[in-house]
Amino acid sequence: MRHQYNEQTGHIGYGIRPSARDQGLATWVLAQILLEARALHLDRVMLVCAADNPASAKTIEHNGGVLEEAGQPDHSSVLRYWIQLSS
Repeated sequence: MRHQYNEQTGHIGYGIRPSARDQGLATWVLAQILLEARALHLDRVMLVCAADNPASAKTIEHNGGVLEEAGQPDHSSVLRYWIQLSS
């Protein structure tokens, strides 16, 4: 987790090895990371995923991610999501 915002990579990055995919692990891992982000008193975090990665987008959305914008073609077609951590 990055404590500072980075437009290209967001605050949080994760990867799941192919043999562990489709088991809900990414959703669980992201939820745990969000607990840590709350403990750091971050108000919100950004996550970035490739537009052609629906599994990652679904994981982010399942954890409360709200799509900000679709990336421009010169930005490798990324999706940017914000997750609000504070009420």
